Amino acid sequence: KGYDKGYEKGEKGKGKGKGKGMRVGPGDRGRLVYVGNLPSGTPWQKVKDLFRKHGSVIRVEMPTDVNGESRGHGQVLFETEEDAQSAIQALNQTDFEGRSMVVRLDNYV
Repeated sequence: KGYDKGYEKGEKGKGKGKGKGMRVGPGDRGRLVYVGNLPSGTPWQKVKDLFRKHGSVIRVEMPTDVNGESRGHGQVLFETEEDAQSAIQALNQTDFEGRSMVVRLDNYV
């Protein structure tokens, strides 16, 4: 009926799958930062560019809605705890495109 069109047995599709998000574990505690109150649609690249001024950023994850636009919050994984703390101190409650950002350690690592 066309449901398997474009797929070979055992292969994944070639669509725009969203994956399962950032994989973090106990070893990332102290390096994973939550950033919130961003304008909807903020691209991850803008967030990374801002945060890399305060340390070495490994990855930025921004959850998206069904239309592919960011939902106004995300996570930034830093190389070191010192980098994460530097970003928190410098950026928490600062203005980002007209909104006061919330920047703190992520509690769910």
